[in-house]
Amino acid sequence: MRMSGNTRRNNIRRALSVFSAALILPLFLTACADGQPEYTGMVTEETTDAATTRAVITSPETLPGFTSDTEETTDEVTTTKPVTTKAQETEPEPDPVRLSFIGMGDNIVYNVTYNQSKKSDGTYDFLPKYKRVEPFIKNADIAFINQETPMCGEKYGYSSYPQFNTPDQMGYDLITLGFDIICFANNHMADMGYNSKKCIADMMDFTDTLDAFILGLYRDFEDFDNIRVYEKEGVKIAFLAYTYGTNLYKQQSEPERIEGAYIPVYNEELIKHQVEKAKEISDFVFVSIHWGKENSHTVTEEQENYAQLMADLGVDVILGHHPHVIQKIEWLEGQGGNKTLCYYSLGNGLNAQDYLKNMVGITASFDIVKDKDGCRIENASCIPTFNVMTASYKNISLIPLDEMTDEIAEKHHCNNKESKRTTVKRAYDIVRDNIAPEFLPDYLK
Repeated sequence: MRMSGNTRRNNIRRALSVFSAALILPLFLTACADGQPEYTGMVTEETTDAATTRAVITSPETLPGFTSDTEETTDEVTTTKPVTTKAQETEPEPDPVRLSFIGMGDNIVYNVTYNQSKKSDGTYDFLPKYKRVEPFIKNADIAFINQETPMCGEKYGYSSYPQFNTPDQMGYDLITLGFDIICFANNHMADMGYNSKKCIADMMDFTDTLDAFILGLYRDFEDFDNIRVYEKEGVKIAFLAYTYGTNLYKQQSEPERIEGAYIPVYNEELIKHQVEKAKEISDFVFVSIHWGKENSHTVTEEQENYAQLMADLGVDVILGHHPHVIQKIEWLEGQGGNKTLCYYSLGNGLNAQDYLKNMVGITASFDIVKDKDGCRIENASCIPTFNVMTASYKNISLIPLDEMTDEIAEKHHCNNKESKRTTVKRAYDIVRDNIAPEFLPDYLK
């Protein structure tokens, strides 16, 4: 049988196709075996240099956590790693902290003061006497006061100069006003020791119930040497509190005369010891110290020597009181090049004394700063105050000095005690004459 031309050509094409397929198939299979794997995994990015990024096929063996019995090395397939940024390599910087601090001087409660504060039901309310200064107390992040008169309890009988015992309500009212730290280390702290050797221990039983940071009262030396640290917003402030002595017990070498208390009388070695301990556990070291000569604006040689000692030891702030009048403020340079802010005497807060210089006090004011550059004190200044009092010790209250008026001056109790009349100018001059301009509010510059 003869085939047509077309049929013959078709048969030839089929034969060539089969022959071509037979030649190409092994090549294709070989390419598949040596080239692309049958598993298609996750696509990741690998940076080969600063300018080139390419896609890489990652097999299961290269995924995190995979373990293989056989280990293969290839130039093309690599294990991907998370990229670590510079921000992740370093700890984030803590937020900077700035805390405002105020410190008020001697709060002295005479009988005329607590009698004016006594209500018809026999209880006491001292808050109205501080109404005009309450705002700057409450607005401070940390507020300190030296409580000059002890609170040993009603069983001792409330009393005035020379052996004070103040109604307990004063303690509660100071906290309501906004005071966070109340210091009792002063020469009157053992006044009730004439009645009982346990007077300070009894006072501590009361102050232990107060929601405040209490300074100056210690049960024994171990308690005294357990440094008090006040912490707020991550800032740690170690507070040390001292007095030159008390009216009853002049030296700490007389412990047999009191029971259950330690009187924090300062000396050089004790201060060195405690400041060293305090610096190990805090960011700042503050010292409250009862020293100096009463009714004198002049700083004594002893005050200057101890102030410089504390500066050399690295104390940050010194809050001085006892003279009942204001004394200078200054920055001291320690031997390590550090700066110490020293308020030699804050003068009086609320009181019922007799002379104009006792009516004018200053409240310490500054900022406590902790940031990436370290810890420091900034914006050191003062808030001058004035003790209002009409004739015969009536209508006692504490006001900011800039609220003093001619009418207040004209009616003031001191006009009956001094040859010079009380005036606004005289009150202002007391501050200007004793405080350097850099620490004064604008209205006194």
